[in-house]
Amino acid sequence: MKGMQQIAMLRRYALSNIADAGNTRGMKWGTQLRSNACALLIVFLACAALSGQRKPGTVCVAPNPSEPPTRISPGGNYNPATLSVKIDKRQPILWPHKESVKIGDLDLAERHLVVLTSDGRRIESFWFRFAEYNSGELCVSFDGYQRVQLRDTKSSPWCKCK
Repeated sequence: MKGMQQIAMLRRYALSNIADAGNTRGMKWGTQLRSNACALLIVFLACAALSGQRKPGTVCVAPNPSEPPTRISPGGNYNPATLSVKIDKRQPILWPHKESVKIGDLDLAERHLVVLTSDGRRIESFWFRFAEYNSGELCVSFDGYQRVQLRDTKSSPWCKCK
């Protein structure tokens, strides 16, 4: 968000210079126009540079036990050996059993679809936006009983993505 504040500040600066264009006080019109054009150019270049600095979002997939669960919610039957997660149109990945797996390069501004499958059938799916969590680093976990949980990684110590 800091980059967005810097962009807004630069835009205000450029607009104030443009507003002063009529106030030439000893300055030739061409000189003032060049000055304003340079200010606008600097603002647009800075906006492009700052918008390119935005980090992509990540989802850390928390490990799940490799043995079948003993307690499940209705409809929560799944096979841990074939449990997979897919985000958007990416290739599905098998759910990890030992170490967390990071799924990166997700657009912070877009809506994303998460789909869980096991033995070729969809178990659960949901949409999310990073803005709903005020974070660009999220953690997804699944256990069959409490179903899928998506949280900020700061409140998920079991997510240990590097």
